[in-house]
Amino acid sequence: MRYALPFVLALIACFGLQALALRASGGRFTKSESNFFSSVGRIQAGTVGKPEVMLLGSSITGRLPDRANGFEGFANMGCDGGSAVDALRAMDLGILPTAPLLVVEANTLERELNGQSSEVAAAMEGGWFWVGKKVPAFSAYARPAAFFYSILLARRTGDYGDPASGEDLKVSSSPMPLERNLAMQLSNKEAALKEELVAITRRLKERGCGVVFAWLPPARGEAKIPDWIHALIAESSSLWWDLGNEADPSLVTLTDSVHMAAPSAARTVISIRKGLTTTKIKN
Repeated sequence: MRYALPFVLALIACFGLQALALRASGGRFTKSESNFFSSVGRIQAGTVGKPEVMLLGSSITGRLPDRANGFEGFANMGCDGGSAVDALRAMDLGILPTAPLLVVEANTLERELNGQSSEVAAAMEGGWFWVGKKVPAFSAYARPAAFFYSILLARRTGDYGDPASGEDLKVSSSPMPLERNLAMQLSNKEAALKEELVAITRRLKERGCGVVFAWLPPARGEAKIPDWIHALIAESSSLWWDLGNEADPSLVTLTDSVHMAAPSAARTVISIRKGLTTTKIKN
């Protein structure tokens, strides 16, 4: 008992300081000490409330700003080391909630052809993930180390700017349907994954979700969209949007070969917001 009271008081004080730091950061830290904890925290935060748009994808999506950065209505469910398939499967199983609009990053869907689930996908099925969804203080986005790593990330990637008045990618197109090309030849792995995702997408649409598959910057260049992804979009009656190839290259700045710096990531979400506003997306 001699040490119990000081321990409890110290613990309460630590949680109090953590709560104040969270509030000062807008309710969530954006980077933790590893990509794993960053992704788990990002997705846990995305389950809070009722966002209008959920951004599903890999670390490319993970760099995009959401409501924690002032982009109201957007929740980022990007999974570092994985792909949008991780979130789609979790939504299908009821582990994750859905939103009226799902923007699915197409850039990294092919990762799933190797048949290996990401660490984050496995974590989402665990009890710790569930606790973090319900109690923010125990979530991955509330880890004390995340406070300092979020500051370091901001220094590296830049600032997202003003969500209301910022510049977009100067993309003139909007999400569009694709026609199924019967001449497409898919491998067994491609056909199996395509069938699984078509079924999942249809079930999500039945639950009221509109689905847009988007290729985010950087651009594909001359490479065409893989046949199995084309077939997936067409057969699930979803929409396709090539933001990567259609964006003004001068407005896309990368921190490495694939991840956007903060200003470009903000322009991408502004473009997505504009395109979704002007497009009637059916579920």
